[in-house]
Amino acid sequence: MCGIAGFVTRAGDADADPDALARMLAQVAHRGPDGQGEWRGALDDPGGAWRVALGHRRLAIIDLATGAQPMDNEDGSVVITFNGEIYNFAALRPALERQGHRFKTRSDTETIVHHFEQHGGNGVRDLSGMFAFAIWDARSGRLTLARDRVGIKPLYYAELAGGGIAFASELAAVLAHGGADGTLSPEGLASYFFSDYVHPPHTIVRGVKKLPPGHTVVWERGRLGAPRAFWQVPLTAGAAVARGADDALAEELWRRLGEAVEAQLVSDVPVGIFLSGGVDSSCVAALAARRAPGRMKAFSIGFDTKTFDESDYARLVAGQLGVEHIVETLREETLLEVLDPALDRLDEPLGDPSYLPTFLLSRLAARHVKVVVGGDGGDELWAGYPTYRAHRYAAIYGHVPAPLRALLASQAIDRLPVDHRYQSLEWKLRRFTQRFDDDRVRRHLRWMSALDLPDLATALGRTGNGAGELDGLAPATLAAHLPDAGGDWLNQILALDFTTYMPGSVLTKVDRASMAHGLEVRPPLLDNQVVDWAFGLSSRYKLRGQRGKYLLKRAARGSVPDEVINRPKKGFAIPLARWLTGPLRPRLHALMTDSPIWQLGVLNQSAFAAWNHQHQQHQQDRSKPLWALLVLDHWVRRLPTFYRRGGGSHVERTNAAARASAGLGPRP
Repeated sequence: MCGIAGFVTRAGDADADPDALARMLAQVAHRGPDGQGEWRGALDDPGGAWRVALGHRRLAIIDLATGAQPMDNEDGSVVITFNGEIYNFAALRPALERQGHRFKTRSDTETIVHHFEQHGGNGVRDLSGMFAFAIWDARSGRLTLARDRVGIKPLYYAELAGGGIAFASELAAVLAHGGADGTLSPEGLASYFFSDYVHPPHTIVRGVKKLPPGHTVVWERGRLGAPRAFWQVPLTAGAAVARGADDALAEELWRRLGEAVEAQLVSDVPVGIFLSGGVDSSCVAALAARRAPGRMKAFSIGFDTKTFDESDYARLVAGQLGVEHIVETLREETLLEVLDPALDRLDEPLGDPSYLPTFLLSRLAARHVKVVVGGDGGDELWAGYPTYRAHRYAAIYGHVPAPLRALLASQAIDRLPVDHRYQSLEWKLRRFTQRFDDDRVRRHLRWMSALDLPDLATALGRTGNGAGELDGLAPATLAAHLPDAGGDWLNQILALDFTTYMPGSVLTKVDRASMAHGLEVRPPLLDNQVVDWAFGLSSRYKLRGQRGKYLLKRAARGSVPDEVINRPKKGFAIPLARWLTGPLRPRLHALMTDSPIWQLGVLNQSAFAAWNHQHQQHQQDRSKPLWALLVLDHWVRRLPTFYRRGGGSHVERTNAAARASAGLGPRP
């Protein structure tokens, strides 16, 4: 697990800065505290010579002695810089050795190099694991970037003015190259305030793109191709599975999960467990504790606010499994202590507030281990979110006469007091009734959104009902690549979340929080074989009546305590709404008038001020857009630190002027 960076530029171009690679690697140093490597090469071309630079920051997990990168093949013609873990590398290696490839190490990285040499870019389909890598093939003058099937590891890239390319694990590192346009992107802003994250290929800035999960992109001799998918969700909707086979299917699922966990426990350093007290992480913990050598350590975060706390369930699971359980309780003072350091590690704004406890959980685990397994992916594969059940209610509610629905809203829901507890009844009812009347895909996206369409248009200072903003995000782009689900609407919605919300928010949160502390997090529930098998099942094995995760819970019986299996789902949340009226209120109040964002003219200042007033007066819960604004403000204030040469980029000059206009001094 590492941080990668690099570029290809024409010799003599302004972008061919000899210090650029060092700046880029400095931005991802936290991802790889165990070492740094650089490789440089050249390519002669009729139009002029190209200079190639690949860099790597290493977190040593496998092959501690000889696994340093960048790494090449026998004759040095193929070179890789790689972030991630390939779990089936040992299975791929014998065939490569029979085909004449000679190995110098026992690392998974070298297996990718030889596999690419043998099979080209199509070989990425054979890799099982989490990865983002860049491979330079000197013979063809081709740079190939690849990102794993489900988007566990990030990869950003920018096309440079001289025809070159820069890439890195994080947006900050690409911007540190100095050749990319860093001005704020209108599409990125719309996506961020709608979803809490920016949908690929966009980023929060104009000049940098995000490689979508399951894609490769190729640069060859000055030409950058379009991203190409090597995998998509296999929506085969297995209606042929016989009814009454629940026990057999549950047994099969548990076996597959056990194999995935066993594969992901392979490490030359100890492996721990992220244990939330929910079903997903408890399943992983139960399977891992039986397969790991020695007694494992499990790590949990608790809250001093009981409605958000799951630590008692985590203790129950840890006690039953006999693992060592290490817990840290998150209090308001802990939040204030960790807020700025945590936001400093967000290379791109992310509006999911559960990033904060994930950051603390990662800090806790990193004091003891370098690798953990976690339960990410269970909700999207097995219908764990209550939103999925709400679609059934929407079909019923839609048959209620409109006057009666209006009466219900005005006489019942509107009279409920605003409740700042986590996903309160008042919050759920308002979101449901205000966003139910749409086609299923758009309705689901709106239910999952931070700002609904009219408010999104208001936030961006645009007229209309905001439909144009959503049309740029979905369904035309977000759902068009999904195959037909054969009439299984729930599998279609699961696939939508699996390809948007999960990589955009859940996996990004875990990656940034964990890598901030040099910690690797592995998600066995997202194993290739498990994912393909799960999407091959009819959704009746995921949502049965009102029971989400039906088959997963059935499989876990006897291995996970019934108290955990039977309890309602509770997300990894914080009391954000209350904190914004408490310890974060002064900070929020200050940025309403004193932020460089307003000087950039990209957001409607008066709208956010009005929403802040509504929230402080308990007139409406506006915590989501207010938190997103706070995160964006912190990110914009840090922008100048990404630029080190010359006069900086356009966005640096713009933000410097904005800071001066706002009466703010220069950032260090």
